[in-house]
Amino acid sequence: MKPRSAAALAALALAAVIHLDWHLARPNQGDQLSGHWSQHWLLALPTFAALAVYLASGLPTKRWSRSAALIFAGVFLGQILEPLSELAMGAPWSWVWGGIRWTAFAEFMAAGLLTFLLVMAWQEPGRGGARKPVED
Repeated sequence: MKPRSAAALAALALAAVIHLDWHLARPNQGDQLSGHWSQHWLLALPTFAALAVYLASGLPTKRWSRSAALIFAGVFLGQILEPLSELAMGAPWSWVWGGIRWTAFAEFMAAGLLTFLLVMAWQEPGRGGARKPVED
């Protein structure tokens, strides 16, 4: 798979996990799609660890710029565009952009970004966990 295709797939996967986190976190609304799970942010740990390992395998000089672009794309798709589609389908504004959703997102991202930074630091060249960079 080409690097751009793999990065696009990784951004889509992140967006999907962000949306899944919302379903795990949101309070029960009488449907089967609400988890009301207070530890929903645990989903961010393996997600961002895997993302860091994937991104650390690239060129060291592009590691952080690629990371920022991919995470931004995933967040934009999962936390901005997907909720807009819910608005288009008739969901109320307060549900789509309300504080509950943003609180859940902030918890998910805090756990995820901390995990991401720790794994990226562990993957730095010269450390025990570093892998040989792959050319883009």
